Amino acid sequence: GEQPGVEKGENCVKAGDLKNPPLLLIDFEELSGRNGDAAAWLDFPGQAISYPVVHGEDNSRYLKYTFEGTRNGAGCIFADARNTGLVTDGNTILYGHNMRNGSMFGLLKRYMEQSHYEQFPYFDLYTPEAVYRCEIIACCRIRAQGENYPTDFSSEPEKEKFIQDMKNQAQYPIELQEAVEGEPRDTGHSGPDSPLVMLSTCVGGQRRYRFVVLARAVEVAE
Repeated sequence: GEQPGVEKGENCVKAGDLKNPPLLLIDFEELSGRNGDAAAWLDFPGQAISYPVVHGEDNSRYLKYTFEGTRNGAGCIFADARNTGLVTDGNTILYGHNMRNGSMFGLLKRYMEQSHYEQFPYFDLYTPEAVYRCEIIACCRIRAQGENYPTDFSSEPEKEKFIQDMKNQAQYPIELQEAVEGEPRDTGHSGPDSPLVMLSTCVGGQRRYRFVVLARAVEVAE
């Protein structure tokens, strides 16, 4: 169904076409009116993952409450409470339930297959300030422990080590075109200094593991 606060633009972005403009017009005033924690909108072009993202004071409320504030096991997509904002830290972490009916992050596990990644190599994150094209760099099953969930890095080598650790655990290798110095921003390719966005969900029947999709965000030039 249609979600309030969102319109489908005419220029639908085809997977792999990084030069087209974003396809959603998000009314953040309307979203904030419905929930003061509204912080972003996450959209996977061409897939049924398109949801508001909240940023609350803890990492537990939105496991059990929907965006509208009703108690429901599906919860809502939410940013890690440790993040200072959305795409303002070295690594912005978004959590969502692995719902059997495919809602929330129920479809994320499709990224365990390389063929799915090749068809849909990125997702978009809209904030009130900017739109980010998030190029996926690793899809992996990891242990649900602290060192796998940093929200920031003290140095560039620390960030590189984290990315390498994730790539080592990835289901399949991903080779990305790097942004070239002096290349126009709207070609949409991220570089090593691009901030990270990490999506995390549960793995069915395996309490100690999570499935994560790690991406690098590049601001889409208007």
